[in-house]
Amino acid sequence: MMNRMNEQRAAVTEPMHDMEKQSSEPVTLADIAQATGFSTMTVSNALRGKPNVSTANREKIRAAAQAMGYQANVAAMMLRNKRSGIIQVVVDDFEVPFHARIAKYLTQEATKFGYQTLVRQSSSSEREEIRAIKPNPGLVCDGIILDAPNITEDQVIGHVQGRPVLVIGDCASFKRVDSMDTACTDGVAAMVEHLWQQGCRTFRVLGAPRPSGQSEHHDTGKGFGPRRVAAIEQALAGHGITMTSAQYIGGEWTLEGGYEAAGRMLDEPAWQDDLDAGSTPGVICLSDTIALGALRMLSERGVTVPDTVKITGCDGLLTTGFSNPPLTTVEMDVPAMAHSVIKRMVAMIESRNHNEPASPVAHETVPFHLITRESSAVR
Repeated sequence: MMNRMNEQRAAVTEPMHDMEKQSSEPVTLADIAQATGFSTMTVSNALRGKPNVSTANREKIRAAAQAMGYQANVAAMMLRNKRSGIIQVVVDDFEVPFHARIAKYLTQEATKFGYQTLVRQSSSSEREEIRAIKPNPGLVCDGIILDAPNITEDQVIGHVQGRPVLVIGDCASFKRVDSMDTACTDGVAAMVEHLWQQGCRTFRVLGAPRPSGQSEHHDTGKGFGPRRVAAIEQALAGHGITMTSAQYIGGEWTLEGGYEAAGRMLDEPAWQDDLDAGSTPGVICLSDTIALGALRMLSERGVTVPDTVKITGCDGLLTTGFSNPPLTTVEMDVPAMAHSVIKRMVAMIESRNHNEPASPVAHETVPFHLITRESSAVR
């Protein structure tokens, strides 16, 4: 009997397609138990994140569940546990690749823990975010993940009414709510240092409107913009460089916005003055999407990259490796972020369900990597 159980457990390490259920019937906990050799109770505890299952066995069971296409029976779970097994994810904009990528990996990680996700779009609207996180009698969610919040910490706390909540993105000001912040400051500072090392001494920022009057602040709106601009200015100040208003070119954070902003940049008299002086400007785009649009305009106008100008983006979109030339970017480790966020969310849900003391509020930063490519490299 023990040999048979060991063989069944070892089967978890076999190719995943061998464990896919052949029928169209839903995969059950009993099916996973049979495939892995563990008891149904052990399988249930592993998928629910219970501490009485070893890490190795939990990972084996979750891998088997994912390979077999297991989905929690939401109706049964609600009746049995008074919870839904659903985590609501509220993202800023489905058309922004970075937010779509966040939704993808959060959904994948939730499945590994036996949860499903309900993904909603806020369209950068304070009103829509409040509607999404307020309790809805017709839609029971065990926890909420809010991406790139446009509402304040007080609003989040007031509307979730005690349900587990975690914010990701631009949330450095959040102190009482669990958060996963972006690498806005450190990542962009590394980008500036890279351009300086490549010989850039004049700079442009695409996606950040110019300051009005004598104001020291830039009206980049909500989201990542203000902090990325502040990080750029601080990094350049370390080299004795102070940005002027003409060096900020506003625009939407879209392909079209980047394309149009680059056109306006090229039409500025100061741009030609920099080139005539023998300078190689460094163009820092506040997102990869802006940068990809700008590359198209630079190509159409015959501006060579990186010889005449060096250009960088931010976010680490997969498409940046296939642009012409490939784009230098700050890549956010979204898969690692998603794993950490879902793991913490499940722990908060389980603590609440079992009336256990909540863990201390935790704040982390998304890991990042500076990926240098041909758009900014010396040739």
